[in-house]
Parts: sequence; C-alpha cells; structure tokens
Amino acid sequence: MSFGKSRPLGLRTRLTLWTSLVLATSLGVGFGWVHHGLRRVLEGRNDAFLHQKAAELLASLVSQQPGGREALEEEIEREVEAYEDEGLVILVVEPKHVVATPDGEISQQLTNLALQPGTPVTLPIPDKRPRLRVLATPPNAQGLSLILAISLAGTETTLAEFDRWVAGGAFAFLVLAVAGGRLLSAQALRPVAESIAAARRLDPGDLSERLPRTDSGDELDELAATINGLLDRLAAYHSQIIRFTADASHELRSPLAAMRASVEVALQQPRTANDYREVLVSLGEQCERLTALVNGLLLLARVDANQVHVQHEPVNLSALAEEAAEMYEPLAEEREIRFRWQCGAGVTVLGDPQRLRQLVTNLIDNAIKFTPAGGSVSMSIHQIGQACELTVDDTGIGIPTEHVAHIFDRFYQADPSRSSTGTGLGLSICQWIAASHGGSIDATSTEASGSTFKVQLPLATGEPASTLAGKRFDESSPKSGL
Repeated sequence: MSFGKSRPLGLRTRLTLWTSLVLATSLGVGFGWVHHGLRRVLEGRNDAFLHQKAAELLASLVSQQPGGREALEEEIEREVEAYEDEGLVILVVEPKHVVATPDGEISQQLTNLALQPGTPVTLPIPDKRPRLRVLATPPNAQGLSLILAISLAGTETTLAEFDRWVAGGAFAFLVLAVAGGRLLSAQALRPVAESIAAARRLDPGDLSERLPRTDSGDELDELAATINGLLDRLAAYHSQIIRFTADASHELRSPLAAMRASVEVALQQPRTANDYREVLVSLGEQCERLTALVNGLLLLARVDANQVHVQHEPVNLSALAEEAAEMYEPLAEEREIRFRWQCGAGVTVLGDPQRLRQLVTNLIDNAIKFTPAGGSVSMSIHQIGQACELTVDDTGIGIPTEHVAHIFDRFYQADPSRSSTGTGLGLSICQWIAASHGGSIDATSTEASGSTFKVQLPLATGEPASTLAGKRFDESSPKSGL
C-alpha cells in the first residue's frame, strides 16, 4: 500500500504558523526573563531580612555585661516565635556548644553544614520541601557566630502563582494572536489573491488584464507594478507579432498574386516571344521584390531574437557615403532628378561597414524613389559636437503630418502609391541600424513638399572632423528640399 505525498501547507498557513512560533518564542523568553527577575527580587528581600535579623541579634549580645547570653537567647526565642510562619531557624554556634531554636531535624542538618560566612545560599534539605535560604555570620571576638535560615515556601508560592497567571494569560494572548495573525495574513495576502485571480483571467488573445495595485509602495505593490510592466511589454510584443504577421502575409500575397496572374494570362493562349519575355521580366521583378521582402523579414526576425552581431570598428563614413552617392547617380540622372552630395573627408565613426552602407543606400533609394522628375535630392555629412549628422533631403511627394510619427513602423504604408514600390521595411531597418550604433534617426516631412531624414552617429574619436570638401555640390545654387 502506497501513500501519496502530503500536501504542502499554503502560504497563509505557513505565515500564520511562523508568526505564532515567533510570538510564542518571544513570550517564552520574556516570561523566563520576568520569572528570573522576580526570583532575584524575592531572594534579595529574604537576604535583606536575614542580614537585618543577624545584625539585630548580634547587637543585643553584650558579652561584657552580665546576662548578655541570656538576653540573646530570649531575643532569639521571640524572633523565631514571631516569624514562625516563615520557618525562621536560628542557631548560636560556640566553639563547644550549639543552641538551635527551634530544635529539630532541620537545625541538626544545618549544624553539619560548611557555610561561607556573610554569603546567603539556597540549600535543599533532603526529603524536605521547600528549600531554605541560609546565612552564616562570621565569629565574633568570643568565637560566637549565628546561622539563620528561612523557608522559601513563600517565595516558591509567589513564583508559582505568578507562573500560573502569566502562563494562562500568555496562552489566551497567544490564541488571540494566532487568530489575529490569521486575519492579518489574509489581509496582507489579499493583493496576492487578487493578483492570482487577475493572472488566471489572462488570455493569450487578450492581454489587457492587469494586476491590481494598492499604491502603498510596499514590496507587493512593487511586484504588481513589475508584472504589469512585463504584461505591457508582452502585450506590445504580441500586438507587434500579430501586426507583423498580418502585414507580412499581405505583402507576400500581393507579389505572389501578381505573379500567378501573369502566368495564367500568359498560358491562356499562344503568344509571341516578346510577350513571353515581358511576362518573364515581370516575374523577375516580382521575385526581386519577394527576395528583398524575405531578406528584410529575416533580418528583423534575427534582430528581435538578438541574433545579429554588429561590428564596431572605425569606418570612414565620408568615403562610404560618397561611394553610395556615386552608385545612385546614374539612377537619379535616368529619372531626371538632380542629385547633390557633400560628404566631407575623414568623418570616421565606430560601426559596421555593411550595416552603415545599408543605412545610407536605403535613405538615398527612398529619396530618389519618391521624388518625381525635375525634383532634387541632397545628401550631406557634417559634425555636431562629438557626433556626425548624415542628412538626406528630397523634394518628393512627402508624408502627411499625421503619419510622420509612424514611418519607422514595419510595413508602414501611409500612401497607397508606396505599396507597390517597396517592402515597407527599409526605414525600420534604418532605425535599427542607427540605434545599434548608439545613434538616432528622425524625419520631418510636408505632404507634396518633400522629406528630410537626419541620422546622428557618435564619432570614433573626439577630434574635429576634417574640413568638408564639396563634390558635385554648387554652393551658389539654392539647396532644393533642404
């Protein structure tokens, strides 16, 4: 026959038990301390009594006067009779004679004890209860000394009554404390119970539920705030994933639908070689767009998973931007767009050459793509303090003001005309590249008047950038779009 493991105690029960244990231990220690203190006080009173009686009796003994011995014995008899309830015993010890009052078994046992004069001691008497408090006086000039003993029955009775009262009160107090601790633990853990209930209501499809806060500033409130912050990030990430998946599906569906339509039209009836060539060219363009889209999706997915390593080495941004500008110059001329740049010389940053080249080419490509014939695109690099600023300016179609804040979102499509010309991921990638290099990117735009993108990156050293050297930039002509 097997037995299952016992169910562990709940937090509330364990908290109550630990609180009760600590309280009981504190009460026990306090009770022991008070009991010890009361015993010390009562023993002190008994010792004071013994010292006082010994002094009085010795003072009454006048060895030089006749009748001094008889007067002492009479005084002893009166004292013993007066303190009979306290069990007072007095022995007069002489070198050859001992007088005990009252005479009895206890007196005989006291006679045989070796006592240190002047120091009261507590002595157990065999087969007798209670114990005795005994004081022996030093011998006087005639060799006479006294032994005084008093029963500790009163002391023991007082301590016993005190223990009973305190134990009873402590037990009642402990019961009340346990009940109160149970209520207090329930009250203290109520935010935890509410948080558990709220957590159970959380749905992966709806992460709007939040843990309740008391605004007390305690640890539980801080825990709730921390978890709520985590839920906010999870909700934002969840929403981003859903939007990203939906947008990616839409972006992938469009070129695939176009490719399928082209193929179906081409197969409906025999066509000439030129017609088939046009279909293949169209399919090639859609494949190129799909490739760019998939590459962008893979890059951002790796970025989200922290799997992209960005190098940090000195990069001549001036030379890199100039190469990119020269590469796009034929495209700008083909579209009848005036393209000017001023890249300076020797502006060096710490970064990844491949990613920085991607950043520059994306910005130039966007500027040329959305600038109509007869427009202008400009690029410049200059130093601002210990950073450099890359600016790409165009006189293109611009972006509506209400959409400028969202242009770095993935698959942003503020203008339907953009949906067929790009993947909607370029600016998101630019933003990540700038941030991964310790920089930033921002944009200003006016609809139908053009856009300006500025990227700031920290310089590789604190040395001033070299003097700008213009190329294909007419200083006397106005800067279109800047």
